[in-house]
Amino acid sequence: MNYPTFDDSVYVQKVNAFNTAIVDGNFPASGSYIDVSAFERFVFLIAAGTLDSALTCKVQQAATINGTAKDVSGATVTVGATDDDKWASIEVQGAKLDINNGYNYVTLNVAGAAGSNDYLCILFLGMYPSAQPVTQHASYVSAVVVAG
Repeated sequence: MNYPTFDDSVYVQKVNAFNTAIVDGNFPASGSYIDVSAFERFVFLIAAGTLDSALTCKVQQAATINGTAKDVSGATVTVGATDDDKWASIEVQGAKLDINNGYNYVTLNVAGAAGSNDYLCILFLGMYPSAQPVTQHASYVSAVVVAG
Protein backbone atom coordinates (compact mmCIF):
# COMPACT_ATOMS: atom_id res chain seq x y z
CA MET A 1 0.00 0.00 0.00
CA ASN A 2 1.26 3.47 -0.87
CA TYR A 3 0.72 5.91 2.02
CA PRO A 4 1.32 9.67 1.76
CA THR A 5 4.31 10.95 3.68
CA PHE A 6 3.91 13.13 6.75
CA ASP A 7 5.33 16.22 5.04
CA ASP A 8 3.01 15.72 2.04
CA SER A 9 -0.13 15.42 4.17
CA VAL A 10 0.40 17.54 7.31
CA TYR A 11 1.28 21.23 7.24
CA VAL A 12 3.62 22.21 10.10
CA GLN A 13 4.49 25.71 11.25
CA LYS A 14 6.37 26.85 14.34
CA VAL A 15 4.59 29.86 15.78
CA ASN A 16 6.99 31.17 18.40
CA ALA A 17 10.73 31.66 18.71
CA PHE A 18 12.21 28.60 20.40
CA ASN A 19 14.46 29.14 23.45
CA THR A 20 12.81 32.50 24.10
CA ALA A 21 10.67 33.08 27.18
CA ILE A 22 6.99 33.28 26.31
CA VAL A 23 5.08 36.52 26.84
CA ASP A 24 1.37 37.18 26.83
CA GLY A 25 0.10 37.54 23.29
CA ASN A 26 -0.95 35.81 20.09
CA PHE A 27 1.15 33.18 18.34
CA PRO A 28 1.43 33.84 15.49
CA ALA A 29 0.95 37.57 15.92
CA SER A 30 -1.66 39.64 14.11
CA GLY A 31 -0.64 40.05 10.50
CA SER A 32 0.51 36.44 10.44
CA TYR A 33 -2.60 34.54 11.54
CA ILE A 34 -2.82 31.12 9.88
CA ASP A 35 -5.38 30.49 7.14
CA VAL A 36 -7.00 27.12 7.91
CA SER A 37 -9.47 27.06 5.03
CA ALA A 38 -7.50 24.28 3.28
CA PHE A 39 -7.65 21.89 6.28
CA GLU A 40 -10.41 19.75 7.73
CA ARG A 41 -8.80 19.96 11.19
CA PHE A 42 -5.88 21.70 12.83
CA VAL A 43 -3.92 21.29 16.04
CA PHE A 44 -1.80 23.53 18.20
CA LEU A 45 0.89 21.46 19.98
CA ILE A 46 2.11 23.19 23.13
CA ALA A 47 5.31 21.82 24.65
CA ALA A 48 6.27 23.22 28.04
CA GLY A 49 9.87 23.79 28.99
CA THR A 50 10.57 25.45 32.32
CA LEU A 51 7.55 27.22 33.78
CA ASP A 52 7.07 29.52 36.75
CA SER A 53 3.52 30.50 35.78
CA ALA A 54 0.29 28.78 34.83
CA LEU A 55 -0.42 29.68 31.21
CA THR A 56 -3.84 29.73 29.59
CA CYS A 57 -3.70 28.89 25.90
CA LYS A 58 -6.77 29.41 23.75
CA VAL A 59 -7.42 29.21 20.05
CA GLN A 60 -8.83 32.38 18.56
CA GLN A 61 -10.29 32.99 15.10
CA ALA A 62 -10.35 36.05 12.85
CA ALA A 63 -11.85 36.96 9.49
CA THR A 64 -8.54 38.27 8.11
CA ILE A 65 -4.84 37.65 8.58
CA ASN A 66 -4.69 40.70 10.86
CA GLY A 67 -8.31 40.86 12.02
CA THR A 68 -9.81 41.18 15.46
CA ALA A 69 -9.57 37.78 17.10
CA LYS A 70 -12.37 36.09 19.02
CA ASP A 71 -12.30 32.87 21.03
CA VAL A 72 -13.16 29.47 19.59
CA SER A 73 -15.63 27.98 22.06
CA GLY A 74 -14.08 25.19 24.16
CA ALA A 75 -10.62 25.45 22.56
CA THR A 76 -8.68 26.30 25.73
CA VAL A 77 -6.09 24.51 27.85
CA THR A 78 -4.18 25.61 30.94
CA VAL A 79 -0.58 24.50 31.24
CA GLY A 80 0.24 24.49 34.96
CA ALA A 81 3.28 26.07 36.57
CA THR A 82 4.43 22.56 37.54
CA ASP A 83 3.93 21.09 34.05
CA ASP A 84 7.61 21.38 33.10
CA ASP A 85 8.57 19.07 30.21
CA LYS A 86 4.97 18.11 29.45
CA TRP A 87 2.85 18.91 26.42
CA ALA A 88 -0.74 19.63 25.55
CA SER A 89 -2.73 19.90 22.35
CA ILE A 90 -5.82 21.71 21.17
CA GLU A 91 -7.47 20.16 18.10
CA VAL A 92 -10.23 22.00 16.25
CA GLN A 93 -12.43 20.90 13.39
CA GLY A 94 -12.60 23.69 10.82
CA ALA A 95 -16.40 23.52 10.80
CA LYS A 96 -16.38 24.70 14.45
CA LEU A 97 -15.11 28.11 13.37
CA ASP A 98 -17.46 30.94 12.43
CA ILE A 99 -16.95 30.07 8.75
CA ASN A 100 -20.32 31.55 7.72
CA ASN A 101 -18.85 34.96 8.60
CA GLY A 102 -15.47 34.27 7.00
CA TYR A 103 -13.52 33.39 10.14
CA ASN A 104 -10.88 31.10 8.68
CA TYR A 105 -7.71 32.54 10.25
CA VAL A 106 -6.45 31.31 13.63
CA THR A 107 -3.93 32.11 16.31
CA LEU A 108 -3.11 30.80 19.78
CA ASN A 109 -3.57 33.34 22.56
CA VAL A 110 -1.27 32.78 25.57
CA ALA A 111 -1.96 34.56 28.87
CA GLY A 112 -0.48 34.34 32.34
CA ALA A 113 3.26 34.69 31.73
CA ALA A 114 4.66 36.42 34.80
CA GLY A 115 8.36 36.59 34.15
CA SER A 116 11.33 35.47 32.13
CA ASN A 117 11.22 31.81 33.21
CA ASP A 118 8.21 30.59 31.21
CA TYR A 119 9.11 28.63 28.09
CA LEU A 120 6.76 27.10 25.52
CA CYS A 121 7.41 25.62 22.11
CA ILE A 122 4.26 26.04 20.00
CA LEU A 123 3.65 24.24 16.72
CA PHE A 124 0.66 24.44 14.41
CA LEU A 125 -0.37 21.38 12.38
CA GLY A 126 -2.88 21.56 9.53
CA MET A 127 -4.43 18.13 8.96
CA TYR A 128 -6.56 16.52 6.24
CA PRO A 129 -5.69 19.08 3.56
CA SER A 130 -7.91 19.70 0.56
CA ALA A 131 -4.90 19.06 -1.72
CA GLN A 132 -1.67 17.10 -1.44
CA PRO A 133 1.19 17.61 -1.25
CA VAL A 134 0.89 20.55 1.11
CA THR A 135 3.35 23.40 0.71
CA GLN A 136 5.34 23.57 3.92
CA HIS A 137 6.13 26.80 5.77
CA ALA A 138 9.48 28.49 5.02
CA SER A 139 10.81 27.39 8.43
CA TYR A 140 10.69 23.73 7.33
CA VAL A 141 14.18 22.44 6.54
CA SER A 142 13.83 18.93 5.14
CA ALA A 143 12.21 15.53 5.47
CA VAL A 144 13.86 12.16 5.77
CA VAL A 145 11.57 9.28 4.85
CA VAL A 146 12.62 5.66 5.26
CA ALA A 147 9.89 3.52 3.79
CA GLY A 148 9.32 0.57 1.49
